[in-house]
Amino acid sequence: MKRWRWAALALALGAPAWAADGDAKPAADPAATKLLADARAARAVWKDFPGFTADVEINIDGRLERRSLGVDSKGNIIMPDHSPGAWALRTLGSVIGHRLDNGEGDSETPCTFEGDDADNPLGRAVRVLSDEFHSSYRIRDRQVIVVNRDMKDARFTITVMENEVNKEGKFLPVCFVVNTWDAKTNALTSSETHHQTWKRVDGFDLPESILVVSATADGKQEARSLKLSNIQLSKSK
Repeated sequence: MKRWRWAALALALGAPAWAADGDAKPAADPAATKLLADARAARAVWKDFPGFTADVEINIDGRLERRSLGVDSKGNIIMPDHSPGAWALRTLGSVIGHRLDNGEGDSETPCTFEGDDADNPLGRAVRVLSDEFHSSYRIRDRQVIVVNRDMKDARFTITVMENEVNKEGKFLPVCFVVNTWDAKTNALTSSETHHQTWKRVDGFDLPESILVVSATADGKQEARSLKLSNIQLSKSK
């Protein structure tokens, strides 16, 4: 039996402006810090998650595979005796990782506001202080709409187009776009549109379908999907 554990996907945009060498770095703004903390607390998470089992159909540009899987209480994906490929594991692992209760909603991360565009349609811009990925966000109506991050050779952004509200009044992602740029040339290297649906099972909002349509700089477009059925919570926690 093979087991995989995947951390939540890093979501991001281009690099924010940083102070020049020798300039004083900004101090944390309590209002900006609270804005991010409140948005994190408004996300739907799985508390006391017992795990689940499901059948899954993997479709990559019309090539179908059908598998059975299990997810344990820590988010490990378990597939007996076979691997469905890196894309399916990475994608489903990211969706699961974002729903696990890691206590992030109970903590505050020091932030400061960026600019004064409070009326931006994507929300107010905040920047995390002392963050190795130069993370910054846009927040609107208690929702993180944009998450930005710099990686070594690339910078990328996720922009949320639609969330839904669950029975507890918490937000679940429905549609978002991921754009990635080359860090040196600023050329757009890929763009992905994600659409997700959820199924309520005994008080937990579990993934039911994931569709990803991607376009690359070489002119290619690809559609991939995961569809889960026969979703059942594990009996023991």
